[in-house]
Amino acid sequence: MIKKDGLFFTDNMTQSDRCLHTPGSFAKQNLLYVQEVGTLQSVQPHRCTREKIDSFLFLAVLEGKGNLDIRGENIEVKAGDCALVDCMEHYEHISDEKEAWRLGWVHFNGRAAREYYELFLKFNENSCVFHTSTVEVWSKLIQDIREKQREKSFLTELQSGEMLLHLLNNVIECVANPAVIERQKSKEQANEIRQMLNEEFMQSNILLMLQESFAKPVSVLNELFLPTYGISIEEYISNRRYNLAKELLRFSIKSVEQIAEETGIGDMVVLQQMFRENESVTAEEYRKKWAGWVRN
Repeated sequence: MIKKDGLFFTDNMTQSDRCLHTPGSFAKQNLLYVQEVGTLQSVQPHRCTREKIDSFLFLAVLEGKGNLDIRGENIEVKAGDCALVDCMEHYEHISDEKEAWRLGWVHFNGRAAREYYELFLKFNENSCVFHTSTVEVWSKLIQDIREKQREKSFLTELQSGEMLLHLLNNVIECVANPAVIERQKSKEQANEIRQMLNEEFMQSNILLMLQESFAKPVSVLNELFLPTYGISIEEYISNRRYNLAKELLRFSIKSVEQIAEETGIGDMVVLQQMFRENESVTAEEYRKKWAGWVRN
């Protein structure tokens, strides 16, 4: 169902030219689809508050300025600033009293909408707002999407889906600068290193395994791992082994020698040194203090 186009007046506060759209079943299941699209001119400042709406909102400030309160972040925005919002979350916006804004927006949802939103947040350092050098691109995109809603047909829904995809691709291109992408790649690789360490830290040749798996020396892998987790790979391995040794001393009847071997520590002297440095007791004394099954 398409609502009749027209100019809406809201208590002399805004003038908006919008188009509401209800997608067909194919579009709803398979495409990005438009829910509402239009432009708005603020007549006088008023606070608009919304949440728990199953929709995503792309908003572009075309003229003037105002404030957005999104995900607990209050941001002053001006012409050229844009936002991408998950409308299930609480958000508010208000136009500036002296320089009333004109906005262009599109509410949308559908296939991959959330994935695009999460990708946007990842590249935009978890902020919903970004700035562009020109508003003309966004104004035209919004206008083109709006024109497609004048009539409902299967073909226009396909075309609207393509246009929304084009808009979202433009959004990602705006925020995914090379520096941000490189940082994200580093974090992802650091996560992969950590996952492998968690699975294989008991192996005596874990450092060699890392080098072979990532085709990089440990020194280079440390440059990715240390800034992300605040600890070197070697320290991380040592901590995991030591914590496992404590668990086995408390909750198993394995000998100290077995525990040294199974945790990857290997050397009894090293294991005892760990306990003296961290607990000020020997491994046997630690077991006696903490293991409930040990009897005098």
